[in-house]
Amino acid sequence: MTASADDNGVDEPPASLEEQAALTYIRRQSGEWAARDQAELDAWLADPAHADAYWKVHLAWQAVGIHSTSAPLLDVRGAALRRARTPRQRRGRWLYAGWALAASIVLLLGVALERILNTGNEVTYQTGTGEQQLIELADSSRIALDAKTSLRVRMTRDVRMIELLGGQAQFIVAHDHRRPFVVEAGRDAIVAVGTSFNVQYFDASLEVDIVAGKVVVQAPGPFKAPPAPHRLYVPAPDRTIDLGAGDELNVDPNGQAVIARDADVAAALAWRQGKVIFRNTPLDEAVRRLNRYSTLQLKITDPMLAQQRISGVFELGDTVAFAEAAQASLSLIARQRGKNVLLLSPSP
Repeated sequence: MTASADDNGVDEPPASLEEQAALTYIRRQSGEWAARDQAELDAWLADPAHADAYWKVHLAWQAVGIHSTSAPLLDVRGAALRRARTPRQRRGRWLYAGWALAASIVLLLGVALERILNTGNEVTYQTGTGEQQLIELADSSRIALDAKTSLRVRMTRDVRMIELLGGQAQFIVAHDHRRPFVVEAGRDAIVAVGTSFNVQYFDASLEVDIVAGKVVVQAPGPFKAPPAPHRLYVPAPDRTIDLGAGDELNVDPNGQAVIARDADVAAALAWRQGKVIFRNTPLDEAVRRLNRYSTLQLKITDPMLAQQRISGVFELGDTVAFAEAAQASLSLIARQRGKNVLLLSPSP
């Protein structure tokens, strides 16, 4: 992945990391990608600076595809893919024109990313423990925020962009075919036009439940973790997942996705009616969810206990009732520690 000489023996100027990353990324998107290419990429990404450059190109490329309906910007992607399919001059070597194209692609995508991310007013909404909020956007879409939820809203003429930083929200989307409604949660993006859906995003895990209409989830493919100590991931070609009313999608922190048809969407939305429903739910997950609604916090003292499962319908914030039910149905005892903590421990 370094510069070389052209057919006339003229040395090509050294390519920047951004140029190298751009050309490699575009080649990968073009589909002409072999096991040898992947091995070379893995070795190149062992350098943290290389991994950062590659990830920036990925973000810019995704921004044009997800955040914009502008034909000229999408044409940039198409032109890059067509040029990427041009045969190599010789094994392991690309023409100088290839590097020039890579530089222009980085520039164009960088400008596009800047335009997309900074156009329109950005507003942040946040709820605290036990607090819920309903907001109405300028396009008449509504967002219901659950407790301990944070999100950013940015409205432009091309897109309605929501970044769910953490928590849970229901989105009731006003129909506007000219402006997709995009909810980003980590590396995943839910794209809708007019629909209603619920999104939970906790600890890099995503759950999407469709109440009405249809959405498309754009998610990176299976992730490959680069060698330590890199914190970045190398994305495989993206996948799209179509979801309709009654569908539920779960994506774990490793990018593995599971789709459930005819899911219990009502249970996912029980928080809108002031309740939480557990159906064979691991105790640690139930505790995490309940702790969002009360200053009286539950704490599990034993890892084995955390994997026991519980079912039931509980009022939001009624921590004591949940602890009593757990004590009656599971092998545990609940003891208060101070004013704001209930310890759940294995029975003696």
